[in-house]
Amino acid sequence: MKGLTTALIVASMAMTTIAQAQIYKWEDGYCRMQGDFDSKKYTAKQIENSHYVMNQLSTLNLEILSTPQSVTEMKQLSYGDVDALDKEYAQVKNDVEKLKVVPQAQTYKQDLLKSIEGEYTTNKLVLLAYVDPAEAIKKSPPICKTYIEPLLQSESAIQNRWRKAVEENIKEQAKDYADDPDLIKSQRKLAMDRYQEEKATNASFYAHKDLISYHFNNCLVNTAYRVDSDVVFADSQKLNKALFGKSFKEICDED
Repeated sequence: MKGLTTALIVASMAMTTIAQAQIYKWEDGYCRMQGDFDSKKYTAKQIENSHYVMNQLSTLNLEILSTPQSVTEMKQLSYGDVDALDKEYAQVKNDVEKLKVVPQAQTYKQDLLKSIEGEYTTNKLVLLAYVDPAEAIKKSPPICKTYIEPLLQSESAIQNRWRKAVEENIKEQAKDYADDPDLIKSQRKLAMDRYQEEKATNASFYAHKDLISYHFNNCLVNTAYRVDSDVVFADSQKLNKALFGKSFKEICDED
């Protein structure tokens, strides 16, 4: 009887262990993945939320800010657009904060919140540059505000800064192909031809648009918090290893 009781206990323990180990399956692009996880430690929903966090670290989380394509569109921008952005950010932030993730993904969740905040700050400052330049200048990083400070000066100052920004961008891009002088020359010609064409079409409109939506925006993007895509990939691999161990499997379709 004692032996039977012991056998029943062992069988019961085995069934419990099997019940705790569940298979989680998901797809990512051309790949299908799966792994066994301990349901006593976390739920399938927590894993799903954790993967969502990792995916969102490599993409935009707010609506793409539309660049005005005409003088009319530029004049229509207002604090109403700023308010709409504030509401969107509050909602997206709240949605992420409420996500229940596995313990190993808590740091990545905080990274995502910081990334969303950086995206929001960039979009808001760009909008403010159109509707309230003084406020945008006051809240912008010193390295970026130089693109919009002329907006409070004169049209001549705006035009001069636009031309300077075009020249700066040409020099920066030339660093990518410093060993190809012919390509540098052709790229410079393309940039200057576009500048001259825009200037001839509507110098004031294009100066405002390019300084704010291109040069100022890019500067803000480069100063905002973001996680390198290679780091996100490595962290995703690390997370899957922590969750599924040797049971993790990945099958990818060939192109």
